[in-house]
Amino acid sequence: MNAAVRSKWKKWIFPACALCLLAGVGIFLALRDAGQTLELADNATMGVLPGVDLAQRQAELQQQLDESMISFSINTSPVFETGGAEGNLMLENPANNAKLLVVEIYMDETQELLYQSKAIPAGSYIENTRLDKTLEPGSYAATAYFKAYREDDHSYIGQVGANITISVLT
Repeated sequence: MNAAVRSKWKKWIFPACALCLLAGVGIFLALRDAGQTLELADNATMGVLPGVDLAQRQAELQQQLDESMISFSINTSPVFETGGAEGNLMLENPANNAKLLVVEIYMDETQELLYQSKAIPAGSYIENTRLDKTLEPGSYAATAYFKAYREDDHSYIGQVGANITISVLT
């Protein structure tokens, strides 16, 4: 082997050996952890803790789930004949919601409050209504926030939002 060929081999031998070593370590670590199993506690008892009312626990969990979900319906493209006329917002608080809803609509561009409802009980709706602000003809990107309150003590639960486009014709 001549000197030029030996020099090329020496240049590539170290990086090739280092790559093989890294690959070997990676394979070893992957195979070592692949067969690992969890050891079960030998003092665990199957079942529900003594004294726990399973029906009560299930009711509490269902209440938390029901309270954390806010159902609503809205027309995402309401139309108003004029800036001061009623439009078809079609706000609904479904009967299965079990909470009061207050709707606030803000213009996306300016964050200006365009509409705020009073509390809407579960199982009711507002089909047509006027905005609280008179708008010029055009289309307006807005966000409707549905704020949820408990029926019994009117305490605040949380809110969800929906993007809408308000159209004012003339």
